[in-house]
Amino acid sequence: MSEIPERIEREMFEIRSRMSSDMTDLRQHVEPQVVAERVKQTASQRLQEVWGRVKGNLLGSVKRQLFSIREAGEKRDPSHLTDAVRRDPRPFVLLAILLVVTLLMARRVVGTRGGRD
Repeated sequence: MSEIPERIEREMFEIRSRMSSDMTDLRQHVEPQVVAERVKQTASQRLQEVWGRVKGNLLGSVKRQLFSIREAGEKRDPSHLTDAVRRDPRPFVLLAILLVVTLLMARRVVGTRGGRD
């Protein structure tokens, strides 16, 4: 009867000794610096992938709309341009956002200069 607790203790010791290397490895993988670095790398990779896809699609849209602008100017018919903007409004929306941001920044710069005088 006394052999059973000793055998259990021995097995537990063996299990603990085998797990010690796993626990050390686990601690290294769970350190906040390691986790933060992995998250930054993963986020950076995904952002680059998304930017690559968006950039390719957006450049294609811009090229098509520039072609439509040129065609509308040559034919003196704005319907080609309006149709192009209806089909894909992304370049037009980005242009409008850039215009608004530029105006806000110019207003801020003029406002800070006016306050100094």
